[in-house]
Amino acid sequence: MTSILHISTALSAIIALYLANLRPGPRLAHRLLALVFALFAIQHTLTSLALLGLMPSLVWWRPVLAMAMPPAIFLHLRTAARPDQGLALPDLAHLLGPAGLILARLVLPDGPYLDAAIIAALVFYGVHAMITVRAPTPAGQRWKYMVCGWLYAMALTDLLVMIELVGNEDLGHSLTLAITIAGFFVFLVYFLLTSLHQNGPISWIMTRIRRGGAGGETIRARLDAHMTEARPWLDPELTVARLARQLALPQRSVSEAVNDLHGTSVSRWINGWRIAEAQRLMRAAPERPLVELMLDCGFQTRSNFNKAFKDVTGETPSEWRKRARAEPPASQGKGPLHPERP
Repeated sequence: MTSILHISTALSAIIALYLANLRPGPRLAHRLLALVFALFAIQHTLTSLALLGLMPSLVWWRPVLAMAMPPAIFLHLRTAARPDQGLALPDLAHLLGPAGLILARLVLPDGPYLDAAIIAALVFYGVHAMITVRAPTPAGQRWKYMVCGWLYAMALTDLLVMIELVGNEDLGHSLTLAITIAGFFVFLVYFLLTSLHQNGPISWIMTRIRRGGAGGETIRARLDAHMTEARPWLDPELTVARLARQLALPQRSVSEAVNDLHGTSVSRWINGWRIAEAQRLMRAAPERPLVELMLDCGFQTRSNFNKAFKDVTGETPSEWRKRARAEPPASQGKGPLHPERP
């Protein structure tokens, strides 16, 4: 187990250096995540010393550092979601947990309360992040869910280790700890390789978190302006490739921007514009045949029109028009985010 811990320590330190020097995107968020991996590197070093029975004065700090990980992970998530806010003086309150554990260890003998406090911190910050962190993009939300799941997984692992070691202080006999360290080792190798080669789901999500910033907003502004002014969605043959050519943007950038910033596919996003126009026309001319109306909105067949309309609004065009006739006129929004729903 100690050999794996030594390699994990080295890998964690390499990833920490890689993240600390990562230039694009929210740099503070990257540095806080680098701090998390640095804490892992130190933790694994101290765990190795504990298994070997060496340097007890250093090993004494192992629970304290473990207590510092949850707030560091939480602050990473918060600054990734809102890089403009940064850190403030009230954030020093996150040091109360580690400081309280230091005081507790100075006045109380070691016991299960150490593991219980760390587990409580992991669960608390996981729940706290789920409730309070609001990522601006769907990709940022997925990253939040992944990291919170990581916090919960660490809490469960610590609980299993605590149960396994009841009445036995020898970490070397913990099967759960051995499995966890081996799994974390595999994760570190995967994380490092995919990050260096810019592929894999972790790098995929981190890239999109960065694209959710100013660059993503610029592409979205160009897309929305083009759809509003040029009305390309009137073309029934409009595709993401054609839309990308009109904007002189890579097709992949357009597809990813729509998916990340609007949380939907390009085809459904385009249909949202068409359906918003169909709703406007139905209000303006309630007696107009739906077949004529759908052609003016960029649809070619009645079946596609009905299906797309119901997918977005929850009603068929006929049902929506019947309900709209009985209601007073409402202000109409533009774009795919505003088709009226029942």
